[in-house]
Amino acid sequence: MQPETNEISVTTSESPPLTTQLENPMKAFKKLYLILILLGATAFAAMGGAVGCLFGVVIGWAAAYLSMQFIAGVKLFKLNYKDHQLLNPITDEQLYQYLSTSFSHPDIKVEKGAFGVRFVYKSATAHRIRIDHKNKTYSIVSKLTAKKRIFNRHNPGVTEYSNAYAVMPILLKAVEEASNAVANIEKLRRLLT
Repeated sequence: MQPETNEISVTTSESPPLTTQLENPMKAFKKLYLILILLGATAFAAMGGAVGCLFGVVIGWAAAYLSMQFIAGVKLFKLNYKDHQLLNPITDEQLYQYLSTSFSHPDIKVEKGAFGVRFVYKSATAHRIRIDHKNKTYSIVSKLTAKKRIFNRHNPGVTEYSNAYAVMPILLKAVEEASNAVANIEKLRRLLT
């Protein structure tokens, strides 16, 4: 006979998180801040003592801030203008119709923009799908929304790149699923007629 215990055994299955976790892809460049600030402090301290050291810290911080914005801008440019292969042809209208009915993510809204399908991520960045029908490719162009551009002035390049980097895999998967679904629907229509 086994002794009775009052322990409850609970098994859980791992489920995907409801919200997108933002990682800072610029984390590797944080040392650049420290290096440039220390470099500025030591260089100006040798010329002007304590006041020169403070002035050097400010100059070093400004140089680090501008270099981070430049690096984030270059990375964002590469991310935005990378062409992804579109396996099945799909129009902007078909893409919007499919995604507006089947795509659900708590942080991303699907909108029909003036130039195609737009995804808005946490009311911070807008990602537009640009389809090139001739080459059968598409690209995702990311920009800060007007509200964030005005009210969030600190680190706009790094913020925009971090958001685009976090959302890009989700959007690529959504476009791929939409193009496959539309292609399957077209095949079924051809078979029925």
